[in-house]
Amino acid sequence: MRETRVVGDIASWGRLPPTLMRQNFVHEPATRQRQSTSAWLSALDVALLVLSGEFLQARVCVPERFAPRALASAVLSVKRWQSEGRIFAIHDLYPRYQFDGSGQPYALVERAISVFGQVDVANIGSWFSTPNVHLEGKRPQQLLASAPDAVLGALKRH
Repeated sequence: MRETRVVGDIASWGRLPPTLMRQNFVHEPATRQRQSTSAWLSALDVALLVLSGEFLQARVCVPERFAPRALASAVLSVKRWQSEGRIFAIHDLYPRYQFDGSGQPYALVERAISVFGQVDVANIGSWFSTPNVHLEGKRPQQLLASAPDAVLGALKRH
């Protein structure tokens, strides 16, 4: 059986039909890493983001026979994060801003969920995307990476 390094080809995993993902992984080389520019991500998109970040940072090579399991595990992690209140989704779509470049959720998102409550996802999303007077008119989502202390301060004043 041929083993292929899949690190650079993680982007192709999401394009496989679900039946192929469960049965036989067919290697499809990607010409470039999938980078979602959308503000909204599906659970699969988040899983691919997580895998890309983790494998590239760790410089791990994944044999292609393990790719479907790795992707399925990452999707389950995304769902677990949601059920644990670490991230939120609106109509099964996850706002991109709640994840760093390697696909890990920002801790402040979990804090906001605890303040607003898990069932109030519309207000959570609204708070992150609305200009905030305590952040000099900037949106909290814009400052999650660069000024987390300022975002935390604005959240405490909410």
